[in-house]
Amino acid sequence: MRILITGGCGYIGAAVTRAAVDRGHRVLNIDRRRKSAQTPALASVNGRPGYARIEADIADRVLMRALFNEFQPDRVIHLAAALKDDPDSLFDTDIAGAYSILEACRRHVDKLDDAGRAAFRLVHARRAPADAGDDTAPTHRDAVSATAATLLDKFARAAGLPLITCTAHEVFGPWQTESGFLPGLVLALLSGRPFALEAAGCRVRDWLPVADFASGILCAAEVGGAFEAYDFSTGAERRDLDIAESVAAIIDGRQPRGAGPWSELIDLSGIPDDAPPAPMFDSSPAEIELGWRPAGFHAGLDRALNWLLQSAPQPAQPLAAE
Repeated sequence: MRILITGGCGYIGAAVTRAAVDRGHRVLNIDRRRKSAQTPALASVNGRPGYARIEADIADRVLMRALFNEFQPDRVIHLAAALKDDPDSLFDTDIAGAYSILEACRRHVDKLDDAGRAAFRLVHARRAPADAGDDTAPTHRDAVSATAATLLDKFARAAGLPLITCTAHEVFGPWQTESGFLPGLVLALLSGRPFALEAAGCRVRDWLPVADFASGILCAAEVGGAFEAYDFSTGAERRDLDIAESVAAIIDGRQPRGAGPWSELIDLSGIPDDAPPAPMFDSSPAEIELGWRPAGFHAGLDRALNWLLQSAPQPAQPLAAE
């Protein structure tokens, strides 16, 4: 199968790219990151047969049409997102980029025969929208992401493009940036800095390993139904405090802190009643219809912590008294 992936150098995109190459698909990764910059998350696929990467701006509609025409994808997995939170970057990548990919898909599908049109799929992944009871004001990125999701859905239905939407909540794993909860926690602890938990640590998230989400996205692309939406979850709804204390205990066993347990650096702040719950996802349709078989939360947490502890600086230790 020929799969075109936008944003294939990103955190989730790289995981999907690795999974697709490992399954033997031909993959074209379109990402605006400079090819001269190293992308460690893709080291295992660079140079492998059937994999190619192009440095390009997906908002360039003429270029996207040319790439679609040359590559002739059977599936398109749209994962590109702005690297910066400034309004121009968000608009250019999330909205203009989405329109460019939709238009390229429409033109491409119009040229396919009946069998090709029936088989074609456009897959989009998104984070679960904020809970209705969450009083936190949405960010500019939240607003743009919601707009892009609406554009994808409405355009696809109007043009008859078989869109599939894949949704998860708190995706974690190797190569995640420090802005993520788990790497931010580990790096703060190992640096000897307190890590603040908002809402007194009572905020609940549905934790999903990135490898499991990538596998689900790829399953949706391979066998998902047109205009279907799939939620992905391993049933790991956990409070921030529960995750933080569990991670601190695991680090205690691997890299003990001389001044006491790592959990002493966990700082609770805010009011517990203000914490919204995680969305309750039912992943049974993904498991039944797609044959999705996740490795699970604990396997994902072990893999993420192994990577974080190997890549993080050595733990900060207290100075010995003179």
